[in-house]
Amino acid sequence: MAARLNVSTTTIVNYETGRRVPDIDFLIDFAEICERDFIFWLGQRVAASKSAGAAAAKALLDANNVAQAAQLDKSFVSLPLYDIKDAANAASVSGHGRVTDEILQFSATWIKRELNAEPSDLFLVYMDDESMEPTLRPGDTILLDRRATRPDREGVYILRMNGVPLVKRLQILPGGIIKVVSDNPAYETFTISLSDIDGRDFAILGRVVWVVWAGRRI
Repeated sequence: MAARLNVSTTTIVNYETGRRVPDIDFLIDFAEICERDFIFWLGQRVAASKSAGAAAAKALLDANNVAQAAQLDKSFVSLPLYDIKDAANAASVSGHGRVTDEILQFSATWIKRELNAEPSDLFLVYMDDESMEPTLRPGDTILLDRRATRPDREGVYILRMNGVPLVKRLQILPGGIIKVVSDNPAYETFTISLSDIDGRDFAILGRVVWVVWAGRRI
């Protein structure tokens, strides 16, 4: 300990036995090598003390913790996670059918900067099929933009076809034709007309914008 703090062994002994009181620089260095914030050690000392001064300090520390928690709540937003089978419900504003009670948090600043979106524009879906391998794999969690209900660009979308949710790549072809592609070659490619996107038999529920655990854009 003395070597790491660049002090003598006698200094450490004096601190431990109470013969001397460590100064603030020593305490900060000590907290750093123990991989603890100095405020943690201060809080420990305050919590153990019964003095009036300690009570006042504890009140200040508690207020600081509350303020930090409130700031964190403003900085991060929670998005629910849905099973792919419930994608149609998730795409609605009053989406339900959450696959678990799991909530994933995202930086509100990151959502605005990287996706140019608001939290209400997005929802999470848990993949359970292999039709988009290797781009998307079973077990992937994907982030979707619910605003993308028309194929305005090539990309990966969640569709609803005859009541069944599908994750497919859409390519825009001349003449109002949309090519529906599975990245896994074992699945057939087919085409639809833009006029077929009527919200009944065929609908686009959202565009995949991020693969969460992989940390990459689609």
